[in-house]
Amino acid sequence: MKRFVFTLLIVLLSASSAPAAKYDLGFASGTTNDIFAKVSREAGIMTAYRGVAPAEPQGITGFDIGVAVNFAEIDSDLWEQAVGASSTDYPGYLPIPKIQVRKGLPYNFDIGASYAKVPSSNLTMVGGELQWAILEGSTATPAVAVRGSYSSLGGVDDIELSTYAADLVVSKGFAMLTPYAGAGVVRINAEYTGDDALLKTTLNDYSATELRYFGGVQMSMALVRLTIDAEFGELPVYTAKLSLGW
Repeated sequence: MKRFVFTLLIVLLSASSAPAAKYDLGFASGTTNDIFAKVSREAGIMTAYRGVAPAEPQGITGFDIGVAVNFAEIDSDLWEQAVGASSTDYPGYLPIPKIQVRKGLPYNFDIGASYAKVPSSNLTMVGGELQWAILEGSTATPAVAVRGSYSSLGGVDDIELSTYAADLVVSKGFAMLTPYAGAGVVRINAEYTGDDALLKTTLNDYSATELRYFGGVQMSMALVRLTIDAEFGELPVYTAKLSLGW
């Protein structure tokens, strides 16, 4: 199983270096503020950091490294309008593979980071998180944590986009299973940064705050962890993560 996880890591890194292709993101001449705002909103929700982990702290010696895949719903017709090419054929759900790591710190803190690259695309995403378990939980009580995170979209010349998120997470372990649930807010900031002189003068910066609700379950088998997560907001995002943790 360890070999399988590390093989997935190598495959993901190899995919990240693949040339951009049909799912590239850019804004065609004539893009309206409405289209720019809607694409920025969807790209922000897609880019936002997801912890994909329970509220329980890992402890000062704790460490988790693995691969995950997000499946983010997008409006394919909208993205094709932004690019200006009806033959792009965006899917209804965009798969986003990523590498994700978390490390336990003293005083019930955990820190984490992720890197993602959308296959056949110029889209990359990096992010980080800091989580603090207000209650670390016990055999009788749940764990409760607050999580702050940041992420940014890269690889795209036409837009500068970043997100900030704050979440509350509750979890309770039962043998090898640890279900969790949470809610939070995501702040999205986007700005057109392309070369089109007209779009520079007509497209307004985009800022918005989105609510999100999520839940999942982590299954631990010795050092191997399998986590399934579903996020429900304006656009659903589903995640599966396979990792090594201790």
